[in-house]
Amino acid sequence: MRHASNLQIGPFRLEPGSGLWRNETEIPLPPKEAALLDLLAQSRGEVVTHKIIYRYLWPNQLVGYPSLARCVYSLRKALHPLGSKLVQTVPKRGYKLAAQLQGGDAQQSPATSSNTDHTQPLARAHFQAGLVSASNPGSESLERAEYWFRAATQMDPDFSATHAALADICLFKSIRGLMHPDDALRAGLDSCSAALASDPTNVHALGVRGWFQALIQGKPEQGMESIEHARRLDPDFARTYVYQSWVHRALGAPEAALKCTSTAVELDPHAVLNRHAHALTLFFCGRSTEALKQESWVRDNYPGDDIAVGYRSVFLARLGRHQEALDSAYHALEMAQDIPSTRGAIAWCMVICGEVEEARRLIDEAYTARLPRCPRPLIVPALVALGNVDQAFTLLQEARAERCPWFSGARIDPRLAELRADKRWGALYR
Repeated sequence: MRHASNLQIGPFRLEPGSGLWRNETEIPLPPKEAALLDLLAQSRGEVVTHKIIYRYLWPNQLVGYPSLARCVYSLRKALHPLGSKLVQTVPKRGYKLAAQLQGGDAQQSPATSSNTDHTQPLARAHFQAGLVSASNPGSESLERAEYWFRAATQMDPDFSATHAALADICLFKSIRGLMHPDDALRAGLDSCSAALASDPTNVHALGVRGWFQALIQGKPEQGMESIEHARRLDPDFARTYVYQSWVHRALGAPEAALKCTSTAVELDPHAVLNRHAHALTLFFCGRSTEALKQESWVRDNYPGDDIAVGYRSVFLARLGRHQEALDSAYHALEMAQDIPSTRGAIAWCMVICGEVEEARRLIDEAYTARLPRCPRPLIVPALVALGNVDQAFTLLQEARAERCPWFSGARIDPRLAELRADKRWGALYR
């Protein structure tokens, strides 16, 4: 999109190629927010429908209304104190820019261009309902999301986005121990294949496929190739960088992983998954204070997210803030009573904070749970902290044998540093 000159939007100035300014102060905007402002400005006061915004901001994938609402919220915040007055909601239709615009060339806006949506409306509605449910990390919410996504695929078998979303559900279930890695791999790759058969350019499916290939199939080069293909198709799809960060961690490259998660947060600062991935990667890079800041943001903005509360307890314990760590740990256990992986992860925090018997109880519960289950590498740091090195290696061997997605990335976990001098470590991660 091109403007012949600057646009004055109320007290703000939009300069092509230079960004948004107020007087001599630049107003930083993330890419999606900047694109939305540009779209609204080009429409010169006309209503831009939700459908047009989706196509303009997310051209190669379907997202739910929460993503759009967060983007609008962020843009309004950047335009403070006039955000709500400048970016107006048109109920059930879309948004418009209410300011008088000065400068720029008259041109056809994307809002007036014709597009055809071949997806059945009811299938799309089911898909959107699935996205809302999937935004909650709880097991029941994931089951509801899967139900809606499957309903959408039954109505429209060629609806590529729903197949990709189903693959992502399998990915997340394997991470949280709600699915065995073998089952997740089989179902996830089948869904990716269905998505790509309908749309070979579906960047979401390409990214998820790459994650499965690299982390569970044990083919990092093949997986990275699929992810890189997705990035070439759409460099602004933030989720792809998260998938790639996992591969870099598996390859023992924490700084490369950190670069990916930093990009993901920059592209979409509202996505909880991006924040979680960035926080964990910061922690693995020895930057616990920054990791804590990321998860504190998630906790403050999404108080129902048990992952943020659990991660905070680990980071606080690493920083020596033991009472705060324990408070957060018990809160996480209360929030995620049905998730054994939370017990396994919290056990390390309990050891560090002196609650050894509680840690042993959590380790036992996490290890004996079958489905949901606890990925073995999440328990290992607690065993190391307790001095149970042999048992720690036994669990890592189990994780390798079952192709656990957490296994490869454990090689850069700073809590396992003392294991790296053992010859068994070299045999595991040769």
